[in-house]
Amino acid sequence: MTDAPFRWSVRRDFTSGSTTVAPADDGRPGQGLVALLDDANLDAPLTLVVDLDGVPEKILMSAASLLATWAAGRTAGPELRLSVDPGTPAGRLLPALLGQHAMFATDADAPPRRPARVHLYLTNDRESPAAGRRLVADCCHAWGFEAIADQALVVVSELISNAVQHADTDLDLTVADVDGVLRLSVRDRTTRPPHPAPADDGGLAERGRGLAIVRALSTGWGFLTFADGKTVWATLGRRDG
Repeated sequence: MTDAPFRWSVRRDFTSGSTTVAPADDGRPGQGLVALLDDANLDAPLTLVVDLDGVPEKILMSAASLLATWAAGRTAGPELRLSVDPGTPAGRLLPALLGQHAMFATDADAPPRRPARVHLYLTNDRESPAAGRRLVADCCHAWGFEAIADQALVVVSELISNAVQHADTDLDLTVADVDGVLRLSVRDRTTRPPHPAPADDGGLAERGRGLAIVRALSTGWGFLTFADGKTVWATLGRRDG
């Protein structure tokens, strides 16, 4: 089964921790629904909303089947919420297909899951790496990641410093405990790929020592570009004990 040729977009609300995948005239036609859902997970949102209202009927059934398969294969991740007209065939089918894997707009009274996640908005400033380190240090202490706190501070410092130097835009730092793994994500407003930091720090406060250090200290790292910017992420270790 293949994705229907349909335009989807991702809208992120970093403050509330909600990410919405929805149809949009200005969405990306070359990216299918499943790939977009994987992209939407990148910033470790608390809630992932899939808005199927307004999707043509001929596409809705295919999208519903793809969504059900994707949701059933997840072992972790944000709370999945769906918005779909219950009077449509897909609206009647999705609850049966997804079962416990998703919540629907009618489930407003159901208590949401609240994984550990914090967000910090940062300006393009030489003091931003220090602000990011303070936040990560607090999270490591609160969430039981003390054993990898030193590595996490170096990694977040480099991620932010690299963005300050090369992106020259405002930033969003997201720190999350994703199934016992510490995830650090830095989003900027440019699609240019990340570059290793030069030896000269240009005056940035305690500038990081390069993406090679990020690779060495992380269990995984990478980046993904979007129409309005990119996210560079790294994961480290597991909780103590």
